[in-house]
Amino acid sequence: MHLVRRVFSLDLRSIALFRIMLALLLLADLALRSLDLSVFYTDDGILPRHQWLKVTHQWHWSIHAASGELWWQVLLFVLAAGFALALLFGYRSKLASAASFILLASLLNRNGLLLQGGDILLVVMSFWAMFLPLGARYSVDSALQSIHRDNPNAIPANAFREQPYFSVATIAIVFQVLYLYIFTAFLKTGDAWISRFDAAYYAVSLQHFATPIGQWISQFPLLLKPATIYVLAVEFIAPLLVLSPFYWPRLRIIGLLLLASLHAAFLLMLHIGLFPLIDFMALSLLIPGSAWVWLRSSEKQQARRAEQSSIVIYYDEDCGFCLKTCLILRSFLLPQTCRILKAQNYPAIHAIMERENSWVVTDADGKPHIHWHAMVLLFRQRWPFRVLAWIMSLPPLLSLGNRVYRWVADNRGLMGTLSERVLPFRALRLRATLLGSLLAAVFFVVVTAFNVYMMPGMQGQMPQSVNHLARAFRLNQRWDMFAPYPLTSSSYLLIPGNLRNGEQVDVYPLTSSLPDWQVPQRFYPLYDGYRWRKYLGRVDSHKNNAVREAFGSYLCKSWNNQPRSRDTQLATLEVHVVKLRTSTDGQPKKETRRRIWRHWCYPEFADT
Repeated sequence: MHLVRRVFSLDLRSIALFRIMLALLLLADLALRSLDLSVFYTDDGILPRHQWLKVTHQWHWSIHAASGELWWQVLLFVLAAGFALALLFGYRSKLASAASFILLASLLNRNGLLLQGGDILLVVMSFWAMFLPLGARYSVDSALQSIHRDNPNAIPANAFREQPYFSVATIAIVFQVLYLYIFTAFLKTGDAWISRFDAAYYAVSLQHFATPIGQWISQFPLLLKPATIYVLAVEFIAPLLVLSPFYWPRLRIIGLLLLASLHAAFLLMLHIGLFPLIDFMALSLLIPGSAWVWLRSSEKQQARRAEQSSIVIYYDEDCGFCLKTCLILRSFLLPQTCRILKAQNYPAIHAIMERENSWVVTDADGKPHIHWHAMVLLFRQRWPFRVLAWIMSLPPLLSLGNRVYRWVADNRGLMGTLSERVLPFRALRLRATLLGSLLAAVFFVVVTAFNVYMMPGMQGQMPQSVNHLARAFRLNQRWDMFAPYPLTSSSYLLIPGNLRNGEQVDVYPLTSSLPDWQVPQRFYPLYDGYRWRKYLGRVDSHKNNAVREAFGSYLCKSWNNQPRSRDTQLATLEVHVVKLRTSTDGQPKKETRRRIWRHWCYPEFADT
């Protein structure tokens, strides 16, 4: 049992890092999706709800589909951003993580045509996050523990130990993170992976995927053969190293570094959006506590922490809001050993507080700092916030900060009333509940079974109970990135259209329908981002014509809703896909073109 706990325990600091990275990625994902909010998620876009019902799975529910209006999507995006910010700061972490998962699952279900592997991993990790004590470290929740109500310097139990967190959920989560690598390795059965070793070459030769670095390295196919072997070897070996209870934690760290090296390479060579960053986030959860101890063990770090611990924060004992603010600032910016004291107990400090109407912070030399200057001092103590401290110390912002501080100081009563409702002291629970453990066990079985039944030869045998549960909770997953073999063709769309007056136009403005259009070196600039590339690929590959019908209708509306004369209205359009197949013998890519859809914008052109 000792070895099991060693492998499947998660350090509270790693959980905190995971929480912060998850929140930042949720915010980044919302920001990127908001660029095409109306197009992707409203009835005026590429998948109106009546078409969505034809292509979505019956168990994929969506709050976003409750309305096709833009205001509804904006409201849900704002709510999701608010909960992600709460998660970032560890405020009501359980509620924030649950709400974030629900809104993310709903968003993904609203338009599954946009999804890639990174989206699946993000929602899956959001689900499992609900089973973790996300607010145990570096959070508002940890700052406002009940134990600090009467004694802000009380040290919670095991505060300075590694304190690994172990539960049924942590076992499930460790396997969930590694399933991505284990199952994608087993799914890579094509010759390009296991005999010819051309998979890496094919991947960087995809002109609609490759970055300039990827395009450059595609000139060295012999070098890319060992790269293919390296990818497959790491996906098989690294999970075993991560799970090894022996030579702990060296093998765990080596395994994590090997997996991280894959994502660093993908980030440099392929346009796959947030996927590599989401992978880094998932891997961060598995960082062993000894790694954090090692980072703090250098003499320089120890001296730095000793200096920070000598900082003292003095607050007005009659101001509950002031105490809570000090606790929160200490949680994020200072060691737990930094003292928070009542100014009234120290006559010299109390005199400064009364004279300046300000809190007082003394540095390592005992020098007092007040107002906004004290805030800048605290932000300088942690490296992630030092740039912010420099910005805060700029003369215009320093003056603004002092004015804001004075306003808060003059309205302590109001702030105290608000903080009682918004920032109450709460008990911080670290032990898993029986119900939580049972649910984690059930979903662990569901996730494992779903992945197994996605293996070749197993499809069609999945029990309906597994399928329905996985899809209802957005845990359905298949890690088939570039498996069983990588894509071998670069592609883009040509969309010529005809106006009422017979003139031919280019409906898709990023390309041209003219016969003499030259194939570019890179196709990625032909797309408005990686989600558009994914969507347009699905327009080509999806089995349901409702996808192409909805796309054609969107193009008609986009053109004809512009102020234009009747003769220049779009009458019909055709969607053609151009593919260039990669060869490994040095020959030029073979080009093929085919029409995948014809659409009329007005009924009178249906038969023309």
